[in-house]
Amino acid sequence: MKRLNLLLCAVVATGLGFTSCSSDDDTITVNDDVQIAGTYRLTEVNTDSETDFNQDGTANLNQMNESNCYDNSEIIFNADNTFTYEIKSILVDETEGTSACNENTVSGTWVLQGGVGSTAIIDATYENPNGSDVTIRFNKEGNELTQYSLLTQYPDRDMNGGAVYSWGSVEMIFTKQ
Repeated sequence: MKRLNLLLCAVVATGLGFTSCSSDDDTITVNDDVQIAGTYRLTEVNTDSETDFNQDGTANLNQMNESNCYDNSEIIFNADNTFTYEIKSILVDETEGTSACNENTVSGTWVLQGGVGSTAIIDATYENPNGSDVTIRFNKEGNELTQYSLLTQYPDRDMNGGAVYSWGSVEMIFTKQ
């Protein structure tokens, strides 16, 4: 009988050991090695389809090869969990078929959602002119940040060479300076 009680206690103790760890499985751990603070310069703006926005006869997926309007776009993540994002892009007037470079700067706060080693997920939130919060998610791998927009507009040309918007995914890649 003693042997049966010992065996039963061992089985119960083992079972409790397994169940006590199960709640940790869904927890995202943040490693202190993840370094976020710094300046990240835009190096690629990749679209679903190639465009020849600059009309030089060569179409590209990376829109930075099609226009200098994106040059010097950057995001600065500060150690105090604030950020400044200088967004440079192309503004299209589809009615006129024209385009112009556009610049906008936003500031807000960022939160590290999770990370291991040099990989992380960062949410950056700012308030738009309408007073609504906008959150942008960045994926960090090594010294690169990637911002994905699944269904958005990007500059293109119509059959007559007029500036228009196309719809699709856009991947923006920033490299730490």
